[in-house]
Amino acid sequence: MSVPVRFAIFVAVIVASTALGYLSRRSGRVPESIAGALMTLVAAVGYPAVGFLSIWSLRLSVEDAWLPVLGCAHTAVMTALSLAGMRLLTADRGEIGLFGIAGPWGNTGFTMGGFVVYLLCGEAGLGRAGVLGLMWTPMVVLLMYPIARRYAGQAGPASLGKLMLRNLLDWRSLGLPASALAVGLSIARVPRPAWIETCRLVDVLMYVILPLAYFSIGIRLRVSDIGRSKRPILALAAARFALAPLTAWALALATRLTSRPLAGQAWDVFLIESVAPLAVTTVAVANMFDLRPRQASMLFVVNTIMYLAAVLPVVAWVFG
Repeated sequence: MSVPVRFAIFVAVIVASTALGYLSRRSGRVPESIAGALMTLVAAVGYPAVGFLSIWSLRLSVEDAWLPVLGCAHTAVMTALSLAGMRLLTADRGEIGLFGIAGPWGNTGFTMGGFVVYLLCGEAGLGRAGVLGLMWTPMVVLLMYPIARRYAGQAGPASLGKLMLRNLLDWRSLGLPASALAVGLSIARVPRPAWIETCRLVDVLMYVILPLAYFSIGIRLRVSDIGRSKRPILALAAARFALAPLTAWALALATRLTSRPLAGQAWDVFLIESVAPLAVTTVAVANMFDLRPRQASMLFVVNTIMYLAAVLPVVAWVFG
């Protein structure tokens, strides 16, 4: 199957799943409350399973270490800038919190950015995108979860540091030990069982998790919310498509102060992934902690459409 055909199928699955979720809720056949449970299943079980199997298959090297390090730095800086910037625009605590988990997090995995990297850089680039993704689960558990819990009003008087420690014992943080175990297996060169490849288990999981995630987003989607959310829509576009790539470029340049700077295809992968649209995980976590889940779904859909229509052609021109 050719790459353009696979991309067309990928987009069709996204559109169909989102539309099905939207129409199911509109018809009254599916209650909106089920979206939270479905997205929790996606974020707490589905993503860690795919991440574990994908990381295990990698053969990590010292040269690849910059990617997850820069990914962590980029996410932390963007989180601080997003929270500070939104506080200048609104006093709404829920909106500030939602932006704090939206602005920093791009859809860098197989649901968008990773596939774009594959189209532009081939399988080697996709492998490096997987190395960059090593930082994802630890940063979600130690940074995104605590911010969502705090701004959703579920934290009480606890500090951010205490929330980070609490999240280590939360069942929804299953992905963190799973990622650590997968890294250990990869470094130790422990081979994955052959049946995982034979049964195409990763592909099966992806084609179950993807529709489920977008179906849940569709359940929460209300088209009428778009007209009332111009400010967060524009702010998120500025964060994801301007501030995020500029921050990534500055961090990549900073590595030139070292003896082994980021270069070549790793440079391209880092910058391509930095401009990805809003992450599905943001919507999942917003549902998980009940932090403006409807608005999160709306922002995801609009931001993704903006990316496909206006940003992706530029990315393809620059890096293609």
